[in-house]
Amino acid sequence: MSKKAALELSINAIVIVILAMTLLGLGLGFVRNMFKDIGDTTSSVQDQVREQILDDLRTGDKKLSFPSSQVTIDSGDEQLLAMGVKNVDPRKLFFRVVFAEILKDETGTTRTDIILPGDKVEGRPFELLWDSTPQSLGPADAVVIPVTLKTDKTATGTKLLKISIIEMDEFGNDMADTSGLTVEYATKTFFVRFV
Repeated sequence: MSKKAALELSINAIVIVILAMTLLGLGLGFVRNMFKDIGDTTSSVQDQVREQILDDLRTGDKKLSFPSSQVTIDSGDEQLLAMGVKNVDPRKLFFRVVFAEILKDETGTTRTDIILPGDKVEGRPFELLWDSTPQSLGPADAVVIPVTLKTDKTATGTKLLKISIIEMDEFGNDMADTSGLTVEYATKTFFVRFV
């Protein structure tokens, strides 16, 4: 092989490496911009859902707004949900949010199992995260509360969940009716379907 051919081969290799690095840089920049756009779109959608919930609460006399009666989620996935609470009373509302799973046992008896935020219970293929601390709303005020739903990779089937807004006094104690039962300001049930 001549020196001239070896020099041309070296130059060609250098040109190919430069082109490959340039294309790699362009590709990485494109992918980074796509992920940034996806993040911006996700934030925009979450803001739209939040505004939709607040508009729904403002235009009606609903105490509790949850956008869907069924949530579909992939097994092993995580999804951000949102719910809205509005004070329709002329006094300040003190409350806390409680989630429960509605179950039927072998005898057909229905029971509700309270779900604690981030609580991982054996046999329950999901967990919920939300602000369960006491909150307050002035008359006609509304708030949107984010809820994260995480599922196991083994999650299948459908579960029935209940959201309860528990009324509290200004000292953080649950309000009770004359029979001693906790006062629910508002409730809503919804299904979670794992696919």
